[in-house]
Amino acid sequence: MVKREVRTHVILFKRLGLTPDKRYLFMVMEYADCGDLFKYVQQHGRLPEADARWFFQQIILGLDYCHRRGVVNRDLKLENLLLRSAAEVPPPPGQLEQPRNLHIKVADFGLCKASVNSLPKSRVGTLYYLAPEVLRASADRPYDAKLSDIWSVGVILYVLLFKAYPFGVISDRDNKAQRDAILRRIANAEWQLPAHPVIGEACRDLLSRILVSDPAKRITMEGIMSHSWFREDLPEGALEFNEGLVEEQAADPPRCEQSMEEIDAILSAAEDPLHGGGLGAGLAGGGGAAGGGTAAGVMAMIGSSGIDDEIDELHAEHPSQFGMND
Repeated sequence: MVKREVRTHVILFKRLGLTPDKRYLFMVMEYADCGDLFKYVQQHGRLPEADARWFFQQIILGLDYCHRRGVVNRDLKLENLLLRSAAEVPPPPGQLEQPRNLHIKVADFGLCKASVNSLPKSRVGTLYYLAPEVLRASADRPYDAKLSDIWSVGVILYVLLFKAYPFGVISDRDNKAQRDAILRRIANAEWQLPAHPVIGEACRDLLSRILVSDPAKRITMEGIMSHSWFREDLPEGALEFNEGLVEEQAADPPRCEQSMEEIDAILSAAEDPLHGGGLGAGLAGGGGAAGGGTAAGVMAMIGSSGIDDEIDELHAEHPSQFGMND
């Protein structure tokens, strides 16, 4: 897995190394100096529609780049969207955290998959952002992870606008009934807009096209990028940027500061049990939020805490709600 991550990828790290005891690998990556989008919403509350759009545009363009490179994320969430100052010269005090002064960096590709190899079948991701088809996934029921990424971005947009999750939160991690209720609402795309704040018709339309239970009826990346709400105030040339960048990188792939020979030597040392390696050498450190809490202090991963088993139970108890009879 680590070898896959460090070779030509959508993420360009600066250096790879081993800790002195050779038990852990570490990656040095671009520094995000302004935290992550989850903390930003915690501190600033729900965002005006124009500010939410600015962040959403960046997320979509970043995700489009990944998809063009054949990589699906499968764990998009506010905690994995890091913020970096956009200004080469620091803005005046109090202006740094203005949305237009911040650039989004999509981080944490630990659950990513090369979409060109096969359709994913595993249930992975973070509960509040999971697409219905991920809940329904099985060995004989794969899903299009590009469309499940789009669902997750829809959840992110909802949170930016309302500082709330569209399908509710878990206030008690031991409350199975709460989790089951959220899983059912996700499976059936049961959500509604709060009475306040009121958002524009175009924004409502886009959300209604993203948070659709049937992925075949969900808006595509191309549909989002041609939508009137997305295009409003979009910087000139933004829509063409990824196509040119991917073509340029195909001809001249980006490189890190180390040669592949040096990287291979480090990975071999990490795998060598005689020299302290081979201990499941995980990736240590990081440049942003990890795991993280929610408004309820719970971010449940599918496959942990028995949630995967609960999904199977719900499939058996309510097959029609989970699309098992179609």
